[in-house]
Amino acid sequence: MNNRQKLAFTGGKIYTPFGFKEAILTEGERISFVGSSSDAESLINNEYEEIDLDGRTIIPGLCDSHVHFLAWASNSEKLDLKGSKSINDIRKKLSDFVRNSNYTDYADDSWLEGRGWNQELFDPGFQNMPTKHDIDDIVPNTPVVLSRVCGHVGVINSAAIRKLGINSDTSISGGIIDIGTDGEPNGIIRETALELVWNSIPSLDDNDLGILLNKYGKIAASYGLTTLNSDDLSKLNDDYNRAINFYSKAESEGKMPFRIRQQFLLRTHKLFRDFLADGWRTGIGGRMYKIGPLKLLCDGSLGGRTAWLREDYADEPGARGLPIHSQEDLDEFVWLAHSSGMQVAMHAIGDATLDICLNSIEKAKEFRKNSLRHIIVHCQTADDEQLSRLKKLGLGAAVQPCFVPSDREMAIRRLGNQKASGSYRWKTMLDKGIILSAGSDAPVESISPILGIHAAVTRQDENNRPYGGWVESERLTVAEAINMYTWASAWHANEENQRGEIVVGKLADLTILEDDIFTIAPERIKNINVSMTMCGGNVTYKR
Repeated sequence: MNNRQKLAFTGGKIYTPFGFKEAILTEGERISFVGSSSDAESLINNEYEEIDLDGRTIIPGLCDSHVHFLAWASNSEKLDLKGSKSINDIRKKLSDFVRNSNYTDYADDSWLEGRGWNQELFDPGFQNMPTKHDIDDIVPNTPVVLSRVCGHVGVINSAAIRKLGINSDTSISGGIIDIGTDGEPNGIIRETALELVWNSIPSLDDNDLGILLNKYGKIAASYGLTTLNSDDLSKLNDDYNRAINFYSKAESEGKMPFRIRQQFLLRTHKLFRDFLADGWRTGIGGRMYKIGPLKLLCDGSLGGRTAWLREDYADEPGARGLPIHSQEDLDEFVWLAHSSGMQVAMHAIGDATLDICLNSIEKAKEFRKNSLRHIIVHCQTADDEQLSRLKKLGLGAAVQPCFVPSDREMAIRRLGNQKASGSYRWKTMLDKGIILSAGSDAPVESISPILGIHAAVTRQDENNRPYGGWVESERLTVAEAINMYTWASAWHANEENQRGEIVVGKLADLTILEDDIFTIAPERIKNINVSMTMCGGNVTYKR
């Protein structure tokens, strides 16, 4: 970066903690002035590149609090099953993919991968998940895995079952292998059972990953994103040193289009102890890439009925999902992190899972007090007592506003109307003083933060349904929604003094919007285009 680069933006509407301003000057990677256009003009000389905003709106650079960037990028290159309306629709897309690609069906180390199906979108009465029997006649020899949109459930074909050595007696801790009426695996696998697949698929090398970073980094920047809190280890062989080296090299070569704060999903105590023994801790890193929290995957998804609930699923009596960790196992992970100065980010969707997460944090804080800002990721089904505990423990929550429109009908079926309406309570959580950051969980949802802001403000889908929004009292103001994608995300990273607001001295991470997001009709927020994105004073996208 050219540290002497100076940019001047005038004639706009700039969102700051001190009200709206007209102009902003940046020098190198920092903001050097915020104020009126007339005052800015007196400071501008021939060293500045002056940009007339022509009434456009500038907000702080948008952040995604929880995303799987490399998975989103690599999945964008694979068979896309999103929007499938039936099992036959999935079969047609798979057949078309086989016919139109260079793919040939043969048994070797290759896999055919797809993602995005969601049986909740199928016609009522026909919402069964696909099984191996729906794939085998199309692809009989090459292993196939088609992941559900949530990423917590997948279906594999018979070739994959043979390759993995799965049979009716196979047992996986924290996972499920569904058995068909014939007493044999039917191809549906859930949670940690999917690791059998991921460990068998040859991983992309660093050169391939670099190509994805370059291609899809530009796309992410086009959505206004300047920081990603990304869980990427699954695409890097669960090798934390490889992840650190890959992104650190990209930073040194100037190939980072946004800041990455890495979430490390280290699946065993030994692996985590090795990580700590190597000296890695939250906050270590450079300007563009930093070590973030230990990521703990504690349950699954509501859609896959693997989120762990206190009570039975309303649409499947006797089923409550499953925890991935026992209380004792989770206690050890959290204590190791907390006592070592490592932040934790705990995936908890079910209320039973949230209980054991809160228990682990409570025990760790009881023995050692520190200023670590631990995070609950998702936090969808929390009741009032759990939210009070969360606030008392000083925990933040990384939520996904985009889940509200996409999950609504499914959540009502899974939880019942009363419990579902008492979930996804972002306004209630804010009112209780819990600091919420927001993200997409891409590839589960679109990586676009503008769509997330729209969902937070309207509680509606992209077709503006339901009228008034789902649980209208939980709608957020535009300022509250933007805050979740900016300052709160910085706070969760303990970096609120560096970024997240348009203030003199802070990093010049900026998102410039074509329309005024504060005055446009709420239902039109989803259509707002990003005009320019800046990260550390560098223009990473220009429309």
